[in-house]
Amino acid sequence: MMNEITKSTTIDWSSPDILNQIVQNIKNPLENIIEASKPSITDNKNHSEIIFSSSKQINDLIEEIIDGIKSKSVSLTVQGRPEIFDIYESNKNVQDLCENKINPQKVTKLDQDWLLNLEKEIYSSISQNDLNLYELSYKMAVSERQLHRKIANLVNLTPNKYIRILRLHKAKHMIDNYIQNSISQVAYSVGYNDVHYFSKLFVNQYDISPKDLINSLR
Repeated sequence: MMNEITKSTTIDWSSPDILNQIVQNIKNPLENIIEASKPSITDNKNHSEIIFSSSKQINDLIEEIIDGIKSKSVSLTVQGRPEIFDIYESNKNVQDLCENKINPQKVTKLDQDWLLNLEKEIYSSISQNDLNLYELSYKMAVSERQLHRKIANLVNLTPNKYIRILRLHKAKHMIDNYIQNSISQVAYSVGYNDVHYFSKLFVNQYDISPKDLINSLR
């Protein structure tokens, strides 16, 4: 019976929050089953081998789920500081855009972790020209309305403006670190197909055109 369950189980990695809840709900009971299933000295040898095989498959399934969540989902244990704070503190134009209302010291650790997860999701899809907010909210396990509200509460921005700041920040990072050496390559890498529009937005955020920045580093 256990062999059939193991072979037919297909893990859907698209919903990490659901998977994590499943793991938490089944991990302890299954570990107890594994512990209880360990063969005793009086067990028949053949019977012991069958029990061990079934128990190992249960444990392997748990580990597979956990590894999948760790490798393919938003990080469950987040370290560091949201980049939006560093961008905000070092850029007068971003401060003006946020109406000087961001106060990193007053943002809880839980909300900072949420922002870090959001940044990771955005950066993982940053080359997409049209980053879908519905899909983004689904990955963050909130409604699209909640996504708007939470970003507004934490950084006083709309999601689109927040994403734009991160796109341009990534673009500047690419230029500063010689990752891309042409304006069009940089623009496409951060999701802008219109190079002229990208350059205009870049100037608004950094007071220098991407062309002039590239030339200044040569």
